[in-house]
Amino acid sequence: MKIPFTIVCALLSLTGTLIFSSCCTPAPQFPNEDSSDRLQIIDTHIHLYDTNRSQGVDWPPVTDKVLYRPVLTEDFDKVADREGIASTVIVEASSRVEDNQWMLDLVKDNPDRYLALVGNLPIGTDEFTGLIDRFSKDSRFVGLRMRDRPGGDAVFTDAVWRDLAILEEKGLTLDVLINNFSIDEVTEVAKRLPDLKIMINHLGGLNITNDPFDEKWKTAMEKAALHENVYCKISGIFQRAGVNPTPKNRSFYSPVFKVVFDAFGEDRVVYGSNWPVTDRGGSYFEQLSIIRDYFSSTVSRLAESEQGDHIAKKLFRENAIRFYGLE
Repeated sequence: MKIPFTIVCALLSLTGTLIFSSCCTPAPQFPNEDSSDRLQIIDTHIHLYDTNRSQGVDWPPVTDKVLYRPVLTEDFDKVADREGIASTVIVEASSRVEDNQWMLDLVKDNPDRYLALVGNLPIGTDEFTGLIDRFSKDSRFVGLRMRDRPGGDAVFTDAVWRDLAILEEKGLTLDVLINNFSIDEVTEVAKRLPDLKIMINHLGGLNITNDPFDEKWKTAMEKAALHENVYCKISGIFQRAGVNPTPKNRSFYSPVFKVVFDAFGEDRVVYGSNWPVTDRGGSYFEQLSIIRDYFSSTVSRLAESEQGDHIAKKLFRENAIRFYGLE
């Protein structure tokens, strides 16, 4: 007897098997949602760039065989349409000041999908005040990311504190890439500038392996989370995996997810993909499914409640709107 395709999909869904690409529906389903009421996911961490521009790009490097290619709106639109992503926040990876404007111009004709830009400006320099005044006039320019550490150990100079205070005064946000910075430094900024909203990127930069994680990382994350102005992005999980090939099983990431959720709670965790860097480890759908399944089902069971759909709405949408001040 030939089993109808819809029944096959339903059986796969009931067994908990991840359904990829074209099976049943491309858009992720959440608890208690039907096709007419899907969660409008906001992906708060993607990068766009064009390696074909005459001046090239300063990231990614030409040696990166996976990422060194034009990555533009039409490319993300395909991913978003396929996976049910309603809108996104772009995080600028270029250190060139005018690339912030290039990005704002690139997405100006699709404001419903491309909601905001987290820019990249030279904090701690004489030109910072003029630049932040200029770019913050565009309501889509919602904050900055600290990515590089040009001053080495002396990065937190008086000039840097001055410029971070300007962000606080303007109601802008600060994303922090925990590669060149420590979580303890984030805590110090949060303590000194309590009204500055700070987002720790990519699960606090932990290198996830099959071995027990460093308890110092856990302690540092818990200390940072004591400050109500600090949030954490559940993002870039394939990038953080220190195992090759990149694991696709939820259990590999669950201990780290639990630490982050226990520390920051349902109101200060935010979803981001880190696309297209995700391509290094697997598909967008694979990564989204791991995050979705943990936070919409496992968390509910741990809490012995029926809060999976409630938590998913906060993680995938509501917390992003509140943190970035999205319209």
